[in-house]
Amino acid sequence: MEIKVVTNQAEWDGWLKNQSQCSFTQSWSWGEILISEEKKIERLQFIEGGKVCGAGQFIFNEALGFEYFFCPKGPIVKAGFVEVFTALEKYFKQKGISFLRFEPCCKNGIEDKSVYKKTIDINPRATTILELKQTEQELLEKMHSKTRYNVRLAEKKNILISEDKNFEFFWQLINETRKRDGFRLHDKRHYEEILKSPSVKQLTAMLDGKPIAVLVLISFGDTTTYLFGASDYEHRHLMAPYLLQWRAIKIAKIASSSFYDFFGIAPHKIGFSGTDYEYDENHQYAGVTRFKLGFGGTISEQPGTFDLVVSEGKYKVYEVLRKVRRIL
Repeated sequence: MEIKVVTNQAEWDGWLKNQSQCSFTQSWSWGEILISEEKKIERLQFIEGGKVCGAGQFIFNEALGFEYFFCPKGPIVKAGFVEVFTALEKYFKQKGISFLRFEPCCKNGIEDKSVYKKTIDINPRATTILELKQTEQELLEKMHSKTRYNVRLAEKKNILISEDKNFEFFWQLINETRKRDGFRLHDKRHYEEILKSPSVKQLTAMLDGKPIAVLVLISFGDTTTYLFGASDYEHRHLMAPYLLQWRAIKIAKIASSSFYDFFGIAPHKIGFSGTDYEYDENHQYAGVTRFKLGFGGTISEQPGTFDLVVSEGKYKVYEVLRKVRRIL
């Protein structure tokens, strides 16, 4: 199998856009966001018999003194999973990399636990996805009754939705939400670079000229993804986040997206099938899970995050240091 470094956007996005529900994290534009933050990436295609059978955008990282590459929500492999990763192991071994961290879209090929080590999830492995080839009325009917009520309630309020990008509004509201909910943020520059991207949209709910809620979308291929959301606490009774989601879904439909991905819910605890979905209420995504499930999408869960060990010796030391750091 041949590994090809791709340096052309049309070639890169052209193949990936033909793969249904390919994550935005594999898109050329997302890679450019990372490059603008001075991160090093490699865009690799896997070719067998003259045909592309997979592709992956790999981000260089360092942790505890060890170098590795991370492929978020990828690589995208159409055929030959084992052959692709055999080639990747050889490719990165030549670069002196300790391991490759990746997030496969399906379980096929990762049964050999001696080769692929399950690790702590980086991106959420569970999500809920709306199929947008439905009428607005059908989408409303499939929402939970409380969600539909909150959308209708918010529509009656004096809320205006701006589609202009305004980073200061976003930064103000996401910091308010961080303080309230106790989660960690990336560096400010990370969000600034994301909002500069032409593939990203910002929706802001305004009340009397004041921002009270914000939502950020990103689109790639056949999917629009809900990336970030934030709101103030004072105006929570107005249900502005519900109105923003409904507007975002309608924007995705107008843009001819086939799917709307809510990008992250708590993974299932026992089993999942619609209203019977059970999840760990202490999980970091538990707070948004009920909200997202209310919009009536289909639950999808991927295997999670894995490490392909390239250097066994280095990886064993890395695992020990990682455990020690957690204890301390």
